[in-house]
Amino acid sequence: MPISVTESIFKGKTSSNGFTLIELVVVIIILAVLAVIAAPKFISLKEDAYAGQMQGVSGAIGSAKDLIYASCVLSADCDETEGPGNGNTIKAEGQNITLAYGYPRHTEAGIARAINIVDGDDFEITPYDIAGRTGLRIRPAAEYSVNDCEIRYSEPQAAGDVPLVARDLDGC
Repeated sequence: MPISVTESIFKGKTSSNGFTLIELVVVIIILAVLAVIAAPKFISLKEDAYAGQMQGVSGAIGSAKDLIYASCVLSADCDETEGPGNGNTIKAEGQNITLAYGYPRHTEAGIARAINIVDGDDFEITPYDIAGRTGLRIRPAAEYSVNDCEIRYSEPQAAGDVPLVARDLDGC
């Protein structure tokens, strides 16, 4: 039986069609080490995202309350000395914002409307009463205990006062 030229060239050589067991074990070990090092960084991204979202809400509240108050002071139809419940409103971006002493009230028709957030979408909006001070609590729509990851807004208590804005973001 004659031997062909290609058979004689490749005779005695073996071909490898895959990885050896050692190579696979080394790759698995490297992936495991990377997972142990990188996993904690990715796990905290969710909490960082909530904290960033709530910092944005806090900034929006600060800007909105100042802009609404300035608009009220400049408007002939708005009285910054009227307290809550007197029907004092101002129109901002097509929305009627209810006021207390020229600032947005701590209601969904007040500060929540002024910063354009709605309960149930991305946020949980609930009233609060801490040491006799009432207001509106805004949290991410996630499971958090009280004061863990929230912004609290309370309207002024008298003419000349400013709203109270408290941020508790350590638990995000």
